[in-house]
Amino acid sequence: EETGRIDRKAFTRFAVGSTAVFQKRVHVDAERSAVSVLIDCSGSMYHENRINIAESVAIQLSRILDKANVEFSVTGFHGDSSLVRSDATGANVKSVSVRYEQPVFIPFKTWKDSLQKASAKLGSIHELSRGSTPDYSSISIMIDELSQRSEQRKILFLITDADGYNKSHMKYLQSVADRLNVKVVAIGIGGTDVKSCFTNGENVANVNDLASASFN
Repeated sequence: EETGRIDRKAFTRFAVGSTAVFQKRVHVDAERSAVSVLIDCSGSMYHENRINIAESVAIQLSRILDKANVEFSVTGFHGDSSLVRSDATGANVKSVSVRYEQPVFIPFKTWKDSLQKASAKLGSIHELSRGSTPDYSSISIMIDELSQRSEQRKILFLITDADGYNKSHMKYLQSVADRLNVKVVAIGIGGTDVKSCFTNGENVANVNDLASASFN
């Protein structure tokens, strides 16, 4: 800058011949972000203290996002997930297995809630581990919800221990997220395949490493 306010910290540069001793304040529009934290609350998350660690990660993430003035929500999911076989009869008809999923969402913190208002609900995550893991439908619904937000950056943060999903289905969800400009960050607990299904995925074998892997 050749004009503006004198930057006293720049006097050392001036002493060696530099004329860059001015500063100006420039205002630019910040890139706004929307983050959705989706937590697997199925019955298997109760084992090895997984749901308790997931709760701690969700609370710490919430504090960071709130301090950064980022719009965010924290949602748990469980429900029913099973294979339904259609035993059709006839010479040219084969039996077909169809996966049936009915997700139940738990709004620990909605988009409109303040962190203070949601604090008690965030602290109850560990009490709500039950049911099956309707992961495909749950992730699909959350990607669609995020895609409709007005913020420039949209991030879906997934914490799960699911290992029974169809890899091709999860890879398809990654392609849908890419098309809708939603970044998926998947953290798997135990023997999951999140690294092979999602562009941004990390698997932790030890549940105690969940927090460090999540923040990394």
